Amino acid sequence: MNILYFSWGENSTDDFQDTMTRLGHTVCTIQSAVQNYIENPPLTQALENELHKHAYDFMFSFDYLPFMSETANAHQIKYVSWVYDCPHWTLYSPTIQNECNYIFLFDLDLFSRVAARGAKHAYHLPLACNTTRTGQLLKLADRPSPAQYQNDLSFVGSLYEKNPYSQIQYLPDTLRGYLDGISAVQKQLWGCNLIKELLTPEKITELKNYIQLKPDPACPIPADALFQDMLLTKITSEERITYLNTLAASCQVSLYTNSDAALCPGADYKGTLSYTKEMPAVFYGSKINLNITLRSITSGIPLRALDIMGCGGFLLTNYQRELAEYFKPDQEFVYFDSLEDLVQKAQYYFVHETERERIARAGYQKVRECFSYEIQLQKIIDQITDS
Repeated sequence: MNILYFSWGENSTDDFQDTMTRLGHTVCTIQSAVQNYIENPPLTQALENELHKHAYDFMFSFDYLPFMSETANAHQIKYVSWVYDCPHWTLYSPTIQNECNYIFLFDLDLFSRVAARGAKHAYHLPLACNTTRTGQLLKLADRPSPAQYQNDLSFVGSLYEKNPYSQIQYLPDTLRGYLDGISAVQKQLWGCNLIKELLTPEKITELKNYIQLKPDPACPIPADALFQDMLLTKITSEERITYLNTLAASCQVSLYTNSDAALCPGADYKGTLSYTKEMPAVFYGSKINLNITLRSITSGIPLRALDIMGCGGFLLTNYQRELAEYFKPDQEFVYFDSLEDLVQKAQYYFVHETERERIARAGYQKVRECFSYEIQLQKIIDQITDS
C-alpha cells in the first residue's frame, strides 16, 4: 500500500515509518509542527499537492486532525488516525462524522464516546511498542543497561503542576471546597471517572461565573468536559507529587521530567530523556518503573506502560481496567490501588529480585507477542481493507 503520513513531531514517527516499510508498504511523510489542528491552509495545500502527484491508499496521522479529515473527504480517500491522547479535544469536531474517517482509539471509554458522537468508522485499538527497535537497542539477553541509567525506582513524566486549575485566580470558598471534596473522593478509586457524576450541572453553571470559556464553533467542546479534565489533571498532579515524595522518604527515586523538580525535593532529579535512545535504557536499567496514569485515561493502557514493559522493564502502576484485562497482574506487571499499597509493593519488589525479573521478562514477552507495532498496524491495515 501507498501511505501518505503526516507527522506533527510525535515520538512515534520513526516507529511508524520503520514498521510500515518492514511490512512491505511505501510511506511518504510530510512533517511539520502544527499550531492549528482544525483549519490549516498551508498544510492542507501540502497534502493536496502530494495527492495530486501520486496515488495513495490512505492518509495517516497519530491523533485526529480535522484538517486532514477535510482534505481526505474532498479527495475521496480514507483518513486513518490512531489516537493516543486522552482527552483529545479535536474529537469534538463535527468532522469526525466524515465518511472518510477510520478512527482507532486506545481507550475503550473514549471509543464509546466518539462512536456516540457519530463517528461512522470508530474502533478500539490499544497502542503499541516497537519491540524490534528496543530489542536491537538494548540487546536484552546480552548486556545490562549502562550504569548511568540504573536506578532503584524511576518515574518518567510530567508533574502537571501548571494545570489549568492552578491558574484560577478566584473561586468562592464553598465552591473550591466542593471541588476539593469531590477530588478527594476520586483519589480513592482508579479506573473510573467519578468527577463526571459528582460535578453536577449546577456546579458547572456556577463555575462558568468564575472561569471564562472561549468556545470554538469549529470544535464545540462542552463545558462539563473541560471542567472535568481541569479537575482530573489537578488530581493527577497532586497524586504524582505526593506519591513520589512519599516514596523518596524510604527509597532512592529517580525523576526524569521537564516539570519543576523542586516539587519533589527528596527525588534525584535527572533531567529529561530522548524517547528512542535513553528512555529504553532507563526502563530496562531500573529495578522498578513507576507509572501513574493521567486520570482522564479511565480505561485504556497508557503508552508509558507499554513502553516500560516493551523495554524489558518491571512495571508498577495504578490499576487500569484494560491493563488488567490484557495482561496478567502479578505475573506480567504489578498494580497498586492506594498510596499505602504502592509503598508496600515497592518495598517488596526491591528485595525480591528473582520474582521482579521474572515478571519483567513475562511483560516484555507479552508486549512483543501481542502489542508490537507489526501486530497493531497490521490490524489497522486489515480493518480498513475489509471496510
